Amino acid sequence: MAPKAEIRRFDIFAEWNRLRAVTLLKLPEPEARAYGLAVAKVVAARKLRGYTPRELADFKRQARTLAHPEEITVPWWHRLASPEEFETKIIERMGRAFYEQVFRPTIARAWREGKSYEEIRDTLRQQWNRLRG
Repeated sequence: MAPKAEIRRFDIFAEWNRLRAVTLLKLPEPEARAYGLAVAKVVAARKLRGYTPRELADFKRQARTLAHPEEITVPWWHRLASPEEFETKIIERMGRAFYEQVFRPTIARAWREGKSYEEIRDTLRQQWNRLRG
């Protein structure tokens, strides 16, 4: 099965952070989707349209508090992403069947095996993108 669109590092990073949110922050699935997408946006952005450099720096600082979830007092990711946006920008873009049957289980398996995002991001992308022809 091939993805409908090219798989980007952004897609894998958003999913990786969705898993982190479910596992480490114990967020329910909709919240975890918003969190994963927001972290990916913050890390990928040199600037975010509509936000000042100071706000972007604050988002980046807050994204790093995952190591200390007790420090999260406000769900900052609500300002940047929603579960519906994850649905559109990640799941629908690559195709729901691909996401549910290939992408999500493969990323989850790598997570359970203790691999790092850096270990998987390019090899999986290349493999999946080759399937597109």
